[in-house]
Amino acid sequence: MPSGGSRKGSGRKYKFGEPSADIGVPRSISNDLAVAIEYLWEQGIRGQELVQVLRSAKLHRIRKYDYSVSAGANSTSSVGGDSMNTDYEEIDLYDALIEEPSKTIILPVIGDSMIGIGIYPGDWLIVEQINPLYQKPQEEDIVIVSIDDETLVKRYRREKGEVVLVSENENHKPIRRTEGSIYISGIVKTAIRRNLSKL
Repeated sequence: MPSGGSRKGSGRKYKFGEPSADIGVPRSISNDLAVAIEYLWEQGIRGQELVQVLRSAKLHRIRKYDYSVSAGANSTSSVGGDSMNTDYEEIDLYDALIEEPSKTIILPVIGDSMIGIGIYPGDWLIVEQINPLYQKPQEEDIVIVSIDDETLVKRYRREKGEVVLVSENENHKPIRRTEGSIYISGIVKTAIRRNLSKL
């Protein structure tokens, strides 16, 4: 009985679902580039979206100057003139603000209970999610906590075997609960001010 021939679905399995092309890139970065593209592909970033990600990498970098600006009568600043054109570095805010991308989410703020540390309504909180079964916040951490079907942002403390959730506004009293009656889902890493003109 004859054998051989081709069968549907047989043959080489392509990593990206289609044949790869030979492209002219510097040999020194070819392996790293291939790894980066494969990583993005596995994250579901494909086709023209992947191309746009690669093209926009440089556009995401902004200038950070070495000179500070003065916010008080007793401090001085030399920002301005030629220094604004020379002494700076380019940074990526994503890299600067986010330590663990796979665990990080952004939550918008409502309410005024944390204005004492500069968290205002409309701000965005950059939050690193935790598993409370294995990870516990440290004293004084700013946490995202669920209590009685409400999700809050508070400062975390412990006193006499209880969890004390403290506001940064004297008009809001501390909340005291047992460890098992609350659910802490994340730790606030930083806040992004989005409504400065409304303060």
